[in-house]
Amino acid sequence: MLRKTFLVITILLFTLMSCVDIRDPQTLTLDLNKGIDTIEVNSSWTDAGAYASLEGKAYAVEVISNNVDTSKVGLYQVIYRATFADVEIIKTRYVDVIDETPPSMSLKPGIDTIKVNTPWIDAGVNVSDNSDSDVIITVEGQVLTSEIGEHQITYKAIDAYGNESSLVRYVHVYE
Repeated sequence: MLRKTFLVITILLFTLMSCVDIRDPQTLTLDLNKGIDTIEVNSSWTDAGAYASLEGKAYAVEVISNNVDTSKVGLYQVIYRATFADVEIIKTRYVDVIDETPPSMSLKPGIDTIKVNTPWIDAGVNVSDNSDSDVIITVEGQVLTSEIGEHQITYKAIDAYGNESSLVRYVHVYE
């Protein structure tokens, strides 16, 4: 009798276990596809997306937030969501928009060859920056109009992110 009872209980347990869906919804995975997530300001960026799967089957991934602005330096987020049954997985991609490009400079046209003891007027420089940040311009050197020879004026431009460029103007003083 004990043997029959054990056999009946074993069969009953096996039958009950086969009726239960033993898949664990926690095995749903959400992975970020590899992509380039550090970019120079004002360049293009393409979201590499994300991939969700459960037991080899692909599941839909939804982008629930994307605040990436490639025209402004900053750290941005793209938030993805995948769901299965009552399980929700959320992952975040961070996109770092940086500025590593120095300001662009060009000399403004001016008169850079003068006769000794004649006044010289600095025409200055044109400066532009890819991030439209504030650019600080400094000028080093001077033109001694009483001294014959070549004089150098160095213009330096530094943007808000520490990128620096320089340019030299040569002024010739002749007799």
